[in-house]
Amino acid sequence: MNWLKNIFSGNSGIGSISAMSSTVNTDFFTFAPDADFLAITSDAEKIKAVFSNPAVLRVFKLQCDMFSQGKFYVYKDGESVESDPFLDMMNKPNFFQNKRQWLWDFMFWKMLGNAYCYCYSNVPSKDNTMYFLDNSKMTLSTELLAYKDRFVQAKATRKLIDDLTVTYTHANGTTEKIKWGKITHLTDLTNGVGNWFKGPSAVDALHQIITNSNESTASKNVVIRMMRKFMVAGKADPDNVSVSPLSNMEKRDIETKMNGLKNIHAFKSMIDVKRFVERVDIAEKLDASFRDDFIKVGGHYNIPREVLDAAFEGSTYENQEKARGAHIDYNMMPAGEDLCSGLDNRFLYSENGKTILLSWDHLSFTQVFEKERAEVVKLKAETLLLLMKAGVKKEEINQMLDLEITDLDYEPAKRSNTTNSNGETGAGQK
Repeated sequence: MNWLKNIFSGNSGIGSISAMSSTVNTDFFTFAPDADFLAITSDAEKIKAVFSNPAVLRVFKLQCDMFSQGKFYVYKDGESVESDPFLDMMNKPNFFQNKRQWLWDFMFWKMLGNAYCYCYSNVPSKDNTMYFLDNSKMTLSTELLAYKDRFVQAKATRKLIDDLTVTYTHANGTTEKIKWGKITHLTDLTNGVGNWFKGPSAVDALHQIITNSNESTASKNVVIRMMRKFMVAGKADPDNVSVSPLSNMEKRDIETKMNGLKNIHAFKSMIDVKRFVERVDIAEKLDASFRDDFIKVGGHYNIPREVLDAAFEGSTYENQEKARGAHIDYNMMPAGEDLCSGLDNRFLYSENGKTILLSWDHLSFTQVFEKERAEVVKLKAETLLLLMKAGVKKEEINQMLDLEITDLDYEPAKRSNTTNSNGETGAGQK
């Protein structure tokens, strides 16, 4: 068994095992290579991982497309305002984007972990501009990071932090300093795990899925290419084993004929033709693995299964619409509230009695929930009338129907004993 020792001694070029000693029992040896996963450590690598993996990019696009359909509203004293400087500004947040594109960017950077909105002015107007910064181009200053886990109590300290800078490096190598006070920072997970200025990214936990998905895609490419290739072997004559089944000339002749257009070919000796890959279902199974990766990544971002299945026509239309509504409630609305809260604070709308809201109620699939709510209201109204006719007190009605009616102006019908034509006595109403 010396050959096995030589393989792992480093002389063969295959590799070496430094821990192997001369006393190793080589009668039995198991070789299990470690898993090789893609390292995703920097923001640039996270961006590349998203755009290079079909399953991850599809989930990001689904989220961002849905979020970008939101509509801004401004309320003052509980009433919707038709005209407001903020609404005018959001029609064109910067020179290169409209509202939909700007909202798309917010969700994209948020899903990567951190959305940094650079706002030129704290006054909403058509002349103001807001951009989402590329995380991979940002460098937080040492002075700013000195406060990354500090408990700030004084407003003077907060102002000091706002005056500290972030260095932003453009593609041409030029840099500019941006004050932290001009940036609205919103995180996907949290910024409370050791760095107020940069939260962790959910993509960090996806590196194994991304790596396996990439390998699956590459494997499918190899399988499909191999399915086009064939192996041709000559059959040896059992009575004359000293003769080679195929000469070089015969090999070239067979290869030429295999690529020809004739349906019938004549050969000197019998040949055996096989595919390199005989199981044609392998490619289909690799396609199924892509769907599994898509479902895993979507579940990682709390997207309802029915919404994910809709991409593959896996659920009924009604279930898809309801799932999209749940997607809005549990994914879009919390993110929208975070964004609107940041914009409220940026433009001091709360101090002026105004509130910025982002809603998706105008989308068609929300009508499914509007219909259900209307049916519930109708059922409660019908039940209310029946209870009133039955003489139930309004306090009991409120408790039974979970209502808070205070101006229900009616007197429950009084009951009295009456005698029917047969002389029987029973309960009656006056």
